[in-house]
Amino acid sequence: MRFGVNFIHEPVLSGALTSNAETLVTFPQNPVFYLQPGNLARFSADYLAGSVFAPKTDGSFSQNVQRLGVYAEDSWRATSNLTVNIGLRYDTTFGLFIASGRDQSFNPALGTGLVNDIPHDYRKAIAPRLGIARTFGNSQKTVLRAGVGLYYDDLAQNGWVTAFQAVNNSTVSGTFTAPSAGLIDPNCHTPYALHATAGVQHALSANWMISGDYTHETGMHAYRSYTFEQANVFRSDNRSSYDALSLAVQGNVSRRAHVTAHYTLARANTWGCVLGELFDYVNGVCDPQNAFAPGDYGPSGEDIRHRFVLVGTFQLPGGVQLATLAQAESARPYTLTTPAGDRAVVNGVKTTLDELRGTPYVQADLRVSRPFTFHDRWSVTPFAEFFNLFNRDNPGANYVTDISALPTPVNNLANATAFCLNADCTVMKPITSLSQLRAPAGALGDFFGPGTSVGIPFAAQLGLRLTF
Repeated sequence: MRFGVNFIHEPVLSGALTSNAETLVTFPQNPVFYLQPGNLARFSADYLAGSVFAPKTDGSFSQNVQRLGVYAEDSWRATSNLTVNIGLRYDTTFGLFIASGRDQSFNPALGTGLVNDIPHDYRKAIAPRLGIARTFGNSQKTVLRAGVGLYYDDLAQNGWVTAFQAVNNSTVSGTFTAPSAGLIDPNCHTPYALHATAGVQHALSANWMISGDYTHETGMHAYRSYTFEQANVFRSDNRSSYDALSLAVQGNVSRRAHVTAHYTLARANTWGCVLGELFDYVNGVCDPQNAFAPGDYGPSGEDIRHRFVLVGTFQLPGGVQLATLAQAESARPYTLTTPAGDRAVVNGVKTTLDELRGTPYVQADLRVSRPFTFHDRWSVTPFAEFFNLFNRDNPGANYVTDISALPTPVNNLANATAFCLNADCTVMKPITSLSQLRAPAGALGDFFGPGTSVGIPFAAQLGLRLTF
């Protein structure tokens, strides 16, 4: 049996956000609307009506946080072909909700009455874990592996910053105006995931192996932001789920060729308003009085229904080495929003979370190299690498998400029923399908696959590697 202790001490966990005085103006119409004859006078009226002034604040916050983890684990070989692993972990924090030496009882937003207490460090993060491995038959070519456990995540969230700013020295002393009101729910619970997996691996021969794995994950108590008129309240009541079936085969086609193929069928769902993520972000709530409305549940940003990866390495005549990587995945989801509310309304029906899909991602990469060895310990390997070999455009889910920013404007941001085909919108084209509102905003797919950066077309590079 093994025991362990993890202790993290962060004496200075601080930062500063923008705090200058500013005026934010929100216009209810597209810019082209105000250029139409007779609408110029509306510009001044909408400018005044949509202007919100925010005074200068102290945008700083500072924390002193400690994290403690204690764990024990043991491995038991029950029989010659069965091994059981058990573990137990406990995590807690000290000072997670304290900033500038003050708890949230100093937060002036408590006067709104939206919460009736202050948050405290969570003390019930007990996480048991169990794993088994079982071989079958005398040859032991088949192995069953399974595991289940709880995993906690006590990281602070960006959304809490306004609550921490509200208790810094300058705000409490009255030197600066309090920032936008933010509160942390007193029932805040450390988020955790129930993770379970089971898989079978079988050796078909000395050169080939197949495997299948099923994974289930249930996320509980993830953070969400409730936007009330008086303040934002951050609660830990979100839920999510992820299920995946993975199939893989790998082996040697010949003495000079090795391939690995991997396919995953998956589904990921969560609650959110305009952003749905499993565990990384503070998802919002459209209506704080109905936080679990039907339209708020849908695919998360990680919802990739199908994904296939093929990897191959080949030894060619003359000592040339060839490596390939091909990957393809089904379209990722995204949410269509509107400045006239949250999610866009089309033909009188409000769209749901991540209802639209981008385009499938497909990319093939290739590397060719030839190593040269000399003086026993020295080698030089010139290589050529080719990315996005077939020059495919991969916008992924990087589509226009704001209905007001579409290349062809719609007739009404509060309820889009048609596209405006001329400046004064007297000629229109009806919207009969949500697919008409899909407009790529860029391309995804850098050297390492789907990402958040603007991607590249076909690219090649030459290099030389020296090993000694």
